[in-house]
Order: sequence, then structure tokens, then C-alpha cells
Amino acid sequence: MAPYETPACRDGQLLAVAVGNDRQFRELARALGAPELAGDLRFARNEDRVRNRTELSKALEDRPAADTPRGWTERLTAVSVPRGPVNTLSGAPELAARLGLDPVTSAGEGRIPQVTSPLRLSGAPVAQPFAPPRLDEHGTALRTWLSGPSNHPLPPHM
Repeated sequence: MAPYETPACRDGQLLAVAVGNDRQFRELARALGAPELAGDLRFARNEDRVRNRTELSKALEDRPAADTPRGWTERLTAVSVPRGPVNTLSGAPELAARLGLDPVTSAGEGRIPQVTSPLRLSGAPVAQPFAPPRLDEHGTALRTWLSGPSNHPLPPHM
């Protein structure tokens, strides 16, 4: 597939672009302000774009700098081109929240919130994560288990 890249945008952040077919490439070229690239025989079909990947990258490399990843995401979403910002760890939950995915769940009062499972099952709810243990919270049980017989099970939720 080509282009399948992470070009830098105006703010220096990266945008992942994964163009999987010729229609998507035409829409990407149009959105980037370079519709002539879709008519260029070197780039007209995916196999041509793959063969001429270096030239294609050069033709596209400066264009994403005209906007931010968020701006490109909105523009390319409207024309069904697969794309998305390359997030930091702190940016991923923010994006998930904007998409309505409820990415963080409480793990109890005074505990660090945990990442919510992205799975949604119709037959059974997905168990939410437990908070990480406090320092030595399960120490006694673990030391007892480690020093006991090999068939002695650990207490649940550890």
C-alpha cells in the first residue's frame, strides 16, 4: 500500500495515513491540494504508487505541514481516507474520550484510574481492571503462598 506513512504536520506532530485503494488516493491528493498527483501515471494505481514510493513520498512530504493532525483528521475523515494522529500516551485517552469511547475507569477512591478495556461484548460484560496493589498490599499472602506447599492457590484478585 502507498502511501502508508506518518508525515509531520504544522505543529510537528505526526499523522498516520494508510491509503488502501485508488479512490482513497484520489481523495487524499485532492484534500492535500494536489489533485494532479492522482492523474500522474506513476501514482494512478496502488501498484504504481508502491513501485514509485520514493517519488510519491517526495511529492507529498511538505503538504501535511499546511495544517495540524486534528485539521487533517477532520478533512480526511470527511472523504473516508484512513488516517489519525500519532498520539502520545496522554493523547490517546483524550482522543478516545472525544470519540465517545470512555477510555478510563475508576479503580477506587484514592487510586490511580485504569485504562478501560476497549472490548464491548453483548453476551457478557468485560471485567474492569483492579487497581495496582499498594506497596506490600498483598505481601503477607504472597510470602505465605511462596513458602507453602506447591499446590496451595493464591487468594483471588491478586
